[in-house]
Amino acid sequence: MRPASVPLKTVALPTEHGGWGFTLEPLLLGLLLSPGPHTLGLLFLGLFGFLARHPLRLAYQDLRRGRRYPRTHLALRVGGAYLFLALLGLLLTALTAKGPFLLPLLLALPLGAYMAWADAQNRARELFPEVTAALFMASLAPAGVLAGGLGWEVALGSFLALALRDVAALYYARTQVLRARGESPKAYPAHLALWGAGFCAFLLAWRGLLPWAVLPALLLLALYGSLALLRPPVPARVIGWTQMGFGLLVVLATALGYTLGGLPTPLLGVPALHRLLGWGLVGAAFAAGVYLLLRKEVPRAVRFLVGLYDLNAFLGLLALVFAPKLLPHPPLALLGVVLLHLLLRRPQPWPSLGFFLLGLLLLWH
Repeated sequence: MRPASVPLKTVALPTEHGGWGFTLEPLLLGLLLSPGPHTLGLLFLGLFGFLARHPLRLAYQDLRRGRRYPRTHLALRVGGAYLFLALLGLLLTALTAKGPFLLPLLLALPLGAYMAWADAQNRARELFPEVTAALFMASLAPAGVLAGGLGWEVALGSFLALALRDVAALYYARTQVLRARGESPKAYPAHLALWGAGFCAFLLAWRGLLPWAVLPALLLLALYGSLALLRPPVPARVIGWTQMGFGLLVVLATALGYTLGGLPTPLLGVPALHRLLGWGLVGAAFAAGVYLLLRKEVPRAVRFLVGLYDLNAFLGLLALVFAPKLLPHPPLALLGVVLLHLLLRRPQPWPSLGFFLLGLLLLWH
């Protein structure tokens, strides 16, 4: 039985929040480019491999000191369970793969070895080990592509898109975190990394090694990062969430580029999903408006509903790419979401009116 003095969360979940994005982005990209049990297995391998890193590091640090604490035993059990699930994922991929999925993982193995060494030396938070860890995790995307039987061009492009984003994001995020701590780091390495990633994306797309859709996503990241570096620093959580947002943007841009190039990805179903979700959200908007009229504040459940409207508007903009002509539906949904966010910041009855207005716009389109 787990000792009550050792909270499971402190052992089972990693403390570095930025690692979630660098882990989930290649897994999501692999699922978008080549969905199937082979990429589901890689999802287990990558996710539980990432989760195992924290408890195993704690156990190693304790054993290295020659001591065994209650935390040590719990960390070994949790880490062992994570590794077991990761190996199950690897086995699933091996049994269902249609191509040499191990090749990208083997090529990235030196990066993983260096990452493990940096962990053991308590140097994982330094810039170069963080870049190495991100590039190691990025190899899961081409592994999923090759496992699905796709060509090396798509596999290489998926890795290059993530690699450019990872290097640019890490230089920027590290500079911002140091500024938030009151330090004065040099900003030009971050600027070079941000705009250098965009320039490399242009060259790679010109050579046919990267979809052109990746270029505007990286340029948007560079523009946002450069402007943010000129402003006062923001809290670390804001940096983390914005970088995860840009990571998702790069993933979707990469998948969109290959979809427009003829690859049948799940993004082809986005227009139908947008229409289905939109009809369901029409009634929810009016119901939320009536509900808020009876309350003095906006509860958390309603804010979760707002996230669904954000998703619906985003899917609508994505669906515009596949539309044969310009449609009014996505811009109307986006307009309604923007107005809703503005009115939610004001006292009642403005939030309620915001939902009514959103419902009318969705019903109109």
